Amino acid sequence: MRRLVVLVAISLLVVPVLNAQNEVDNMLGDILEQWADQYEEESVPDDVVEQLNELIDSPINLNDTSNNVLSVLPFLTDYHRQAIRAYIAQYGEMVSLSELYMLNGFDSTTIKLLMPFVTVAPVDNESPLTFKDVINHGHSNLRFGAKTVRPLSRGYNEEKYAGGPYRSYFRYSFKFHDRISFQFSGDIDAGEAFRFVSAANSGGGVGQYGFDYYSYHLMFNRFGIVKRAIVGKYNLHFGQGVTLWSGSAPWMSGNTPFRRFGQGIAPASAFCEYGYLRGAAVTLDIVPKRLETTLFFSNVNRDATLSARDTSLTDELFFQSFYSSGYHRTSTELAKRDMLGETLFGAHMQYNGNNLQVGMTAVETRLESEIVPAEYVYNAFAFSGKDIFNYGVDVTYRYRRMSFFLETAISSRRSRLQSDLLPVAGVGGFHFHLNADNAFSAAFHYGSPTFQNLHSNVIGQSGSAQNEEGVMFFCRTRLPGFVEINAMADFFKFPSMRYRIYSPSMGADYRLRISKPIARNLMLLCQYRYRSSQRNSDAQLYAVEDIVRNQLQFSLDYDVASWRLVSKVVYSSFECSDHNALDGFLMSQDIVYRLATSRRPLSIGTRLALFDIEGYDARIYSYESDLMYEFSVPMFTGRGVRLYALCRWEPTSSFSVAAKYAVTFYPDKESIGSAYEVIEGNCRHEFKVQMRLKF
Repeated sequence: MRRLVVLVAISLLVVPVLNAQNEVDNMLGDILEQWADQYEEESVPDDVVEQLNELIDSPINLNDTSNNVLSVLPFLTDYHRQAIRAYIAQYGEMVSLSELYMLNGFDSTTIKLLMPFVTVAPVDNESPLTFKDVINHGHSNLRFGAKTVRPLSRGYNEEKYAGGPYRSYFRYSFKFHDRISFQFSGDIDAGEAFRFVSAANSGGGVGQYGFDYYSYHLMFNRFGIVKRAIVGKYNLHFGQGVTLWSGSAPWMSGNTPFRRFGQGIAPASAFCEYGYLRGAAVTLDIVPKRLETTLFFSNVNRDATLSARDTSLTDELFFQSFYSSGYHRTSTELAKRDMLGETLFGAHMQYNGNNLQVGMTAVETRLESEIVPAEYVYNAFAFSGKDIFNYGVDVTYRYRRMSFFLETAISSRRSRLQSDLLPVAGVGGFHFHLNADNAFSAAFHYGSPTFQNLHSNVIGQSGSAQNEEGVMFFCRTRLPGFVEINAMADFFKFPSMRYRIYSPSMGADYRLRISKPIARNLMLLCQYRYRSSQRNSDAQLYAVEDIVRNQLQFSLDYDVASWRLVSKVVYSSFECSDHNALDGFLMSQDIVYRLATSRRPLSIGTRLALFDIEGYDARIYSYESDLMYEFSVPMFTGRGVRLYALCRWEPTSSFSVAAKYAVTFYPDKESIGSAYEVIEGNCRHEFKVQMRLKF
């Protein structure tokens, strides 16, 4: 009977499908392009995408229903997770991933997204581990990489940068199934010096021993009462991110629901130099599968900018703000390195019922020196002081095909500006999974201008739990002919001043994504985004102007045998009340060839992009394929051509090498970049190489 179920599942695979990895690339592209556009920066967070790549290397065993790792996949809902558990409870362990097509509520797109991250295997009864088991059955992964840009920029030519024009890194990781994890990595950005100097000999700064940044952790899972324990650099993810969520979070795109799935303790990214915690944390199963508590302690030095405040009458230092870029190239940047000590400690307790989950979080954050923000008008509600206490409650409830979520938090410290507003913030909403083809979500978020939290990350335009409120709606439906439509609307308001907007402001963000398989191996994708907001007027003093950005994108994805062709056309426009309208166009063609022999897998990809964009406000971000664990979302503005070629080769099962070359040409420019990153000339060349060993 069981084999019959599998055969029936396989017979359903006649629906039009594309390569599952293509679906993952499209999802990552959507998320990263929207992240880059929202925060106006090409460097994207490593946390989320690195975690997804880790799962591709070490897929989740779906038969292990005690594992909560599926919560890191942003496209899965409560209903999907419960459907997997119910299926296994009724039919026993899965023997093939094809059985996913038999699960109630799973559509082909969700299954294709899921495929690269999961596997099916008999569940190990977790007999007592021995050192010999760990050594014999563990897997190591060692990766080296380097990057450089030519011609050299002004920072090197004028010797403003302390180091050479090469970014280099290494990362070693060891895993024993999902029970033990160890990582040690080092990273040095281009322009940073590779040196050995103690703190005593650094001229009042901090010591450096080789690379500019190191990351490390040792993590254990499911050892008796200890559900998870970690030592080193880590992140904490609880509830919806209002009370405590360090590091980055899955950004809402046009095809992911609003609800966050906090997994508690998580390793920090190997190369993300800001926002992590350092110390120890442990989750204990007080009542197995019902009641758990997490205890955590962190002590880390943050990069910070010294305040201009007069300190001649005191020995205490004051800091103006945190510095989050992670670059330590110039004397000014080096002066900010690890200057402000931060101690964080607290606890989280969580009850897990069949359909109800309730959590309570309390966290204390103490700074070694006081933060005194610069006296700009938009800093009226900025954090000021040395300590803050946050506590909150999060609740999720599932009823049949609906799930509800809510988190609210309060902070002990108010802003320096006197206000009657309570320092509270909250997120709430619901998700309705009607069937495999139709789903609907709605959410609200509120953050008082007086709310203070140094480690929160919530849904919304800014990602901050402070000074933003709004409502959001999301729906997904599948029409006849396999036409899939995802739509999202976000109506937001900022009750107080912000950077570049010295008054309360509001706006709206609409996103539409339509996909249709034209043939078995040909997919048409259309995406549209409309965003209205406000900012200070350049034409009138103390006035606000309305701005509107539109972006329309069409792409054709053809995947057959060893070839993949992706054609893309993007149009963007910018309108505001005090300036002329701006337009932009980008056209690109990707060609990927995969020689997937059993012994020597080889992949060669290239892209040619032509762009003509009238100004920065009409900029376009476009996701590119890159080396493993690296992600590229270059910003296009001006007029020019970009070409890149990427090669990945795996001559043996334990060794692989990859290289990427990219060139961007601007025919009407005499220099590229700004400040110390200015390159003389109209052509910019990028070189990347990476080697990987598995043993």
